[in-house]
Amino acid sequence: MGFLKKLIILAVLLGGGAYYYGRGLPRETVATSSIVLVAADDSVFQVARKVDNYPSWWTEVRAVRPLRGKRRESWEQNMGADGLVAVEVTQSIPPRKVQLRVINSEGDAPRAWGGTLTAEILESGSGTEVRLTEERFVEAPFLRIFFKLRGTHRTVDSFLSSLGAHFGETVTPRHAR
Repeated sequence: MGFLKKLIILAVLLGGGAYYYGRGLPRETVATSSIVLVAADDSVFQVARKVDNYPSWWTEVRAVRPLRGKRRESWEQNMGADGLVAVEVTQSIPPRKVQLRVINSEGDAPRAWGGTLTAEILESGSGTEVRLTEERFVEAPFLRIFFKLRGTHRTVDSFLSSLGAHFGETVTPRHAR
């Protein structure tokens, strides 16, 4: 058997194995992390709520632009290597809660992945607790592997660490059990 033929067989076996591994991973995941800040809850809410200011403090977001003609306030975020992600504000309860949902910027066609990011801002005895929950679904098995490799809490921890730094605080996100 020639080298090229062996290489093709190996690629098919590896691809098939990866596909079945990815299919075995859960379609839906939930990641929750929290931090406590000294900053006032209304200040924290204003920063978390203003999507257009994310590039100034959230290290994952390179740029944002508003999406016109949508039912809700919507934005397209340039997430650097992770590409463009369109989000809409689905809930805003000052100064306690803000929720974003991933949408298609082109219309309502199904996405390969998506979900919501919910920030809850709570007063606590030691300051302002910020609890961030990402509920995500991923359709494609190969994409499930990608999201698993990058880490379940990557987005929430990046958001919270960047938020703490914005307020001049060094924080370590705690993962919910």
